[in-house]
Amino acid sequence: MKTTKQDEELIALAGKVAKKNVDLYSEENYCVGSVVKAKSGKIYKGVNLKTSHSVCAEQVAIGQAFACGERDLETIVAVKYENGQIDVLSPCGLCRYIFNKFNLKFNVIVPDIKAKKIIKVKVKDLLPYPYVNDKQKKKRG
Repeated sequence: MKTTKQDEELIALAGKVAKKNVDLYSEENYCVGSVVKAKSGKIYKGVNLKTSHSVCAEQVAIGQAFACGERDLETIVAVKYENGQIDVLSPCGLCRYIFNKFNLKFNVIVPDIKAKKIIKVKVKDLLPYPYVNDKQKKKRG
């Protein structure tokens, strides 16, 4: 899918989140920020927490949305801010697993490296053959 003006605004907001928090990792001089927009219109922000058991910015943003009672999420994006430049990132494998685990059906803004542009895709297109245990199989029918 093509991105919209609203998607561009989400990218810019995620960039501001990352830029505001780049001081957390002064030795690396970059930070990842994420925003998730709920269908209610509310925006939730996240920043990566790099430790020996790091947490991705997307996970923090989703956790914030869940903590506020949101369950119906619309769009998520993560960006890396480094040296004044904002780059949209594709979710890591663990984030993709979490999207599937919580049966999130939102759109994900990602870079299309081959076409050299930013696009929006459905979660199911990021992880078309996910692991599903017996309990999940029963739920999905």
